[in-house]
Amino acid sequence: MTIRFPARLAVSAVLAVGLMAAGCASPPEAEKKAADTALAAAQSAGADKYAAQQFAALQAAVKTAETQMTAKSYKEAKESYEKVKTLADQAAQAAVAGKAAMKAQVETQVAALEKSWQELEAKAQTMAKKLKPDQKKAWDEGAKSVKEALQAAKDAAGSDPAMALDKLKGAGEAIQKWTTDLAALAMPAAPAGKAMPKMPATPPVKKSP
Repeated sequence: MTIRFPARLAVSAVLAVGLMAAGCASPPEAEKKAADTALAAAQSAGADKYAAQQFAALQAAVKTAETQMTAKSYKEAKESYEKVKTLADQAAQAAVAGKAAMKAQVETQVAALEKSWQELEAKAQTMAKKLKPDQKKAWDEGAKSVKEALQAAKDAAGSDPAMALDKLKGAGEAIQKWTTDLAALAMPAAPAGKAMPKMPATPPVKKSP
């Protein structure tokens, strides 16, 4: 004999099973923890500075996973956190490579700027008698600042090449300005009443944190 259940009873049973399945779902804590650890490693490697494109994709994935967790879409969140871990690992690797490439860039720029600075110093020495007291003071202060910036860049090349490049930018701009001004001073004397060119203001050397 076949036993038949009322249609309403069958629907209720299906709903109950669905609710039980949903109730058994739990937050993907293990995947989240693994993703958080990988994210911290990527940040520690400097991915935000040395692998900006990969880090942006990583941040977007983190946001998606967090949104799904808030909505209690745990299955989707689990998959998203697994993706976050993968992207974080990739960003960390890219940061290591990017940092090494930037370090090489710093070393190349330091060598070029040091050569330019040595040539500029030699030129300034031959023109020392043409410098007025205020120009001589500006030169001395500027020379100290540029040397400090170059040394700071060399010191930071390995640990923070991004900061080193920032220091080199200021030193390079100052060297270019002084090169122009010394070239102007080397020209024939200006007619009476025409002011001599002033030495450029020296960019302040940023202190290392």
